[in-house]
Amino acid sequence: MTTMDAVQRYYDAWINLDGDMADVPLADDFVFVGPVGSFDSAADFRAMAAQFGPIAQDFSVRHQFTDGDLVCSIVRWNLPQVSGTTNAAELLTVEDGVLVRAEVIYDGEELRKVVAAGSV
Repeated sequence: MTTMDAVQRYYDAWINLDGDMADVPLADDFVFVGPVGSFDSAADFRAMAAQFGPIAQDFSVRHQFTDGDLVCSIVRWNLPQVSGTTNAAELLTVEDGVLVRAEVIYDGEELRKVVAAGSV
């Protein structure tokens, strides 16, 4: 599997499969870093994605840039509990066709408040 095949599966899971990452090639020790939560295993990340995916609406990839096995995507989504559209940069690192790391960068203040209130 190529770098872009793995990345395409990752975003297809967010866009079309409500965050179901079952067919996404993730390393067992996949690391996800974000402003609201971080995970250091594929199992923990898949569990989060299964919860977040169904409530994320209109998820889309606006732009994408590659540098070898590093892919930078500009993405956006809407959440019913958060006003406005969330725009983010996401850095994906792929090794031998397997995603090993994701870092999503955005202002997560409003989402942290919603999570703390138990609304998500």
